[in-house]
Amino acid sequence: MGAVKKKEVLGVFSVFGIGALEFLITFLLYRGVRSGTVISVRQAAAQPAAFLLQCLRECLLPAALLLLFAVLLKKDFASALYFRLRGKWQRTAAAIFAAAILGFTLYGLAAKPNKASILVSLLYYLVVIAFSEEFVIRDACTYFLRDSSWPLRYLLPNGIFALLHLFLFAEWGEIGAEMLIRFFTTGTFFGYVSMGCLFQLFKEKSGSIWLPVLLHGLMDYSVILKY
Repeated sequence: MGAVKKKEVLGVFSVFGIGALEFLITFLLYRGVRSGTVISVRQAAAQPAAFLLQCLRECLLPAALLLLFAVLLKKDFASALYFRLRGKWQRTAAAIFAAAILGFTLYGLAAKPNKASILVSLLYYLVVIAFSEEFVIRDACTYFLRDSSWPLRYLLPNGIFALLHLFLFAEWGEIGAEMLIRFFTTGTFFGYVSMGCLFQLFKEKSGSIWLPVLLHGLMDYSVILKY
């Protein structure tokens, strides 16, 4: 087995390991939701310390991976993991996404009764959800697969990304055989894979992780319109 093949196999195992950890974390969150012990974003203002601890648990894996890459890559960290934002159109796109997020925030603070939940949602959906998912799935995982062919580099991480949304598809309710069949046959699973691949392509074409993070955050943060 050649050196490149060994690196690819190691990369695949690394991605499966990260995916297994992510699935375990999401499964524990699912169990917490089912048992009523998980604090929702809209309840966070009433239990700030417990909610912060809950968020820190959700961020353990991305934080550990950030530290690992910072130690291993050193001065190459920012460039290897797309942490820079360069180019006119990239900066313009980032400004548009940031302005939209600011607009949602100002609207929420003006129109919604629970002002604290708007600010907590801003932090939660941008950092705990958008940054964590983009960094772990479409940055760390794809780095481990950097020597692999593009189908593997795109489909494996984003297949994991899609599986993580099984619990959301079930609306955090009971997951049985019928639910699994619907998840895989109604286009939901492949829809998440496709969306993840588009986010990854956006990252690679823009040369920055921050654009998909901002777009992802904007999409999830728009839930405040329903508060």
